[in-house]
Parts: sequence; structure tokens; C-alpha cells
Amino acid sequence: MPIPLPLVYHADYVTPLPPGHRFPMPKFGKVYETLVRNGVAGVDQFHVPEIATREMLTLVHTPDFVDAYLTGAIDPRAMRRIGFPWSPQLVQRTCTAVGGTVLTAQLALQHGVACNTAGGTHHAFPDFGSGFC
Repeated sequence: MPIPLPLVYHADYVTPLPPGHRFPMPKFGKVYETLVRNGVAGVDQFHVPEIATREMLTLVHTPDFVDAYLTGAIDPRAMRRIGFPWSPQLVQRTCTAVGGTVLTAQLALQHGVACNTAGGTHHAFPDFGSGFC
């Protein structure tokens, strides 16, 4: 029987990376598939986030950093620090994951607990991104 826990997932949590990249990006889709396939969670428990807007992102990050990241004008050294190569798909994934975090917080306030399946890829500061775990 599925546990009554609000979960957040979006197919955009998985984005292509270059062959041989050390980050296991497919894990996000596999978590969703495994939870549903094994009956741990029902499809109806999953909530689909909206993409975070620039306005949402600039509540935490500097406008210059957000604009450079969103448009691909970010310095290559800054992208190396983030740990992923820049792509429009990565921007989509990042903004969707942030939207997922916001939705998860809202669901947790409503239900007492909630989980976002996109964790582990956002270690950032106001004016730069930094790695993953």
C-alpha cells in the first residue's frame, strides 16, 4: 500500500549530459519509476511543479548571475564550478527543480511533510553556483 506522502517530480528533472559525465542524472527518473513500479507510491501522489520564474530566482540570486545563467552568457569558469556543461535543457531542469522545491515547501506546510525527487543538484550562493552531491 502506498504511503500517503506528497511527492514532487517532473520529467525535466532528467536532462542529457555528455557521455562519461560523472553525475548520475538518470537517477531522478529511476527514483520515480521505482517508487511507482514497486507500489511504494501511487502516481496520484506525485505533484508536477511549474518552472521557477526569473523573478523567483532573483529573490535569492543576484540578477546578473540569474541573467547570465539563463541566457548562457555565464563565464565558463563559473560553469565548471557548477559542475555541469551549460545547455538550454540544463536551464530548464534547474528552473523546474527550483519550482519543485517551492511546491514541495508549500505541500509540506499543507500536509506536514513532502518530498522533492530532484534533490542534490543545487548548491549555490547569491552570485554563483557550486557543485552537486
